[in-house]
Amino acid sequence: MAYHAKAAWYYDFFADKTDLPFFRRLMLRFGGPVLDLATGTGRVALDLAGAGLEVVGVDNSRHMLEVAQAKLDRQGPSIKERLELVEGDMADLPLRRSFKSAIIAGGSFAHLLSSRDQQGCLKSVVGLLEAGGKLVLDLIPPDRELLNGGTQVGRSVNVDGDVSLLRTIHWRSDLNLQRAWSTIIYEKYRGNVLQERVLEEFIISLLFPREVQLLLEQAGFSVEEILGDTTGGSFSSSSRRLIIMGVKK
Repeated sequence: MAYHAKAAWYYDFFADKTDLPFFRRLMLRFGGPVLDLATGTGRVALDLAGAGLEVVGVDNSRHMLEVAQAKLDRQGPSIKERLELVEGDMADLPLRRSFKSAIIAGGSFAHLLSSRDQQGCLKSVVGLLEAGGKLVLDLIPPDRELLNGGTQVGRSVNVDGDVSLLRTIHWRSDLNLQRAWSTIIYEKYRGNVLQERVLEEFIISLLFPREVQLLLEQAGFSVEEILGDTTGGSFSSSSRRLIIMGVKK
């Protein structure tokens, strides 16, 4: 999805970083160069580049890449040399090089809404990976809370001094269509005074484990391992993450 300019900057203040050590260990084991799809504001890509891996981050949102580039500009020369940011659609990748590994983190694969685009993405990745190359696909499995819909209570972060951001998420789902619609509201406050309100809306696919495994196998991957969290736990009915490791056949 292509975030609006202001929403892209606000998004980064709420980006989760707790899973970065897990992905860093995995990708260091799998080796680079690494293809980071739906790189967004560079959350994973910058961390991997900082760990010494060569990374190419791809995203279809110019605004998200602008945030990533601003963060990259503040890094040292060694990290700048290892990370390249590319604007492009992960369903039709604009790249002509090979990679040893690839990652799609943060549930971003679910932004592809059609089976055609999902297959297009995975087949593009297969074509770019070296023989035996690995893909890490990180998804949020549909659970009862997501399927029921609702509102996530506002979460607030301090930005600078007395400036804070409040984020509230509303969502609804349709199991038959396998879609979820989300509305994110960012509110910027100075003290207790509202300064700005920014709205972002998007749709994601509800992807189930067996479905994802079939997509991977049809695209040319063998499923190597399935995890349910970023501590290495097995996937189960109570898992809040669906992390699938595939290897190019």
